[in-house]
Amino acid sequence: MKAIRFNVTIPRYAFGLLAAKVYPPLLWSGLSCTSMRDVPEPELPSEEWVKLDTKLAGICGTDTSTIYLKISTYYEPFSSKQFTMGHEMVATIAELGAGVEGFAVGDRVLVEPSLWCAPRGYAPNEYCEFCAQGLINHCQHITEGDVAPGTHIGACTTTGGSWSRRLVAHQSQLYKVPENVSDENALLVEPFACTLHPALNYMPDDEETVLIIGAGTIGLMQLAALRALGSQAKIMIAARYPFQVEAAERLGASEVLTGRDLYAQIAERTAGEVLKTMLGEEVLVGGVDRTFDCVGTNSSIVDAVQLTRPNGTVVVVGVPGVVKQMDWAPIFDKELNIHAQYIYHHAEQYKGETRKTFDIVLELMSSDALDIGWMVSRNYDLDDYSQALNDLADKKNNPIIKAAFAFAD
Repeated sequence: MKAIRFNVTIPRYAFGLLAAKVYPPLLWSGLSCTSMRDVPEPELPSEEWVKLDTKLAGICGTDTSTIYLKISTYYEPFSSKQFTMGHEMVATIAELGAGVEGFAVGDRVLVEPSLWCAPRGYAPNEYCEFCAQGLINHCQHITEGDVAPGTHIGACTTTGGSWSRRLVAHQSQLYKVPENVSDENALLVEPFACTLHPALNYMPDDEETVLIIGAGTIGLMQLAALRALGSQAKIMIAARYPFQVEAAERLGASEVLTGRDLYAQIAERTAGEVLKTMLGEEVLVGGVDRTFDCVGTNSSIVDAVQLTRPNGTVVVVGVPGVVKQMDWAPIFDKELNIHAQYIYHHAEQYKGETRKTFDIVLELMSSDALDIGWMVSRNYDLDDYSQALNDLADKKNNPIIKAAFAFAD
């Protein structure tokens, strides 16, 4: 079967770093680490696994960052050297292992891709200290057990990934999709869970001013998550393109900030003042109460720190990498509270109960409290993956919030 594969070697990686500067499409031509290949279907690692037929497979920002070789090398020891990409999916069960309970062939499911202790074959009494608490996003067995190294499906050679027709998943990773939840909404459960997690943990008070940096998929979902939980805070979001402005307004933004003078705009709205160093660097006196950085780049993290008031809170949601020349003086001077929120887990505190993040999202969707399926802007055939990546790189001419690969039944 056809699959989009990632194969990292030092020569391919080195070539890719050069290609990214000269002609980015070479990154997925097969000369660097990413290409389409014919691969065999993955086999069931144990009787507790199922085979899945992909219906929709999301193209995530972390996927494109992997292709562009922008993901921090910190994650390299935790991943397989070769794997089929894709961790967002809606699928149907094609085959059941003999030990699977509660599911049937033909069930429409979504998959929580994290490869924590249970998928790796550990019994509950053998779980690592974090998985035992439900904190599966911090699993300590991520390179061990029944499957190859990989933090999640889509980074593990054993499981395959959703950027192919067929993959495998452990029964602990499966969630039945309610009948009234569309494929498009179900596809977005995984990325939405990545923003519901920080919303649950760092919910602003209704009197606060909030800034979301980035109006891509994650930034827009962060806005949607805060509103879905009932936040009445003044939420501003920084956007670059008209289609992002329209989406943010639809999701309940108090104000959408555009243009390059973000410091001046925040100063005006928070009774602050922009000062400049002798080298021309901007420094903000004042700022918002709470900032969610949904980009994770060098500049966005610097801006998040600068645009947040003293004793304010910065929440890093977008996957960061190496931050170069980061000036810690504003963090120190303003005594900022800096927090990172990595994906999701099984120990969210919600309405007085301990819940799985995915279960909360599905509950919101099935009760009609959350409808974000319209954010799936464009579907592609897997054969058109090069066109999909080109389009995603040119958002000025392609108003795409979320792109997906669609597989015919």
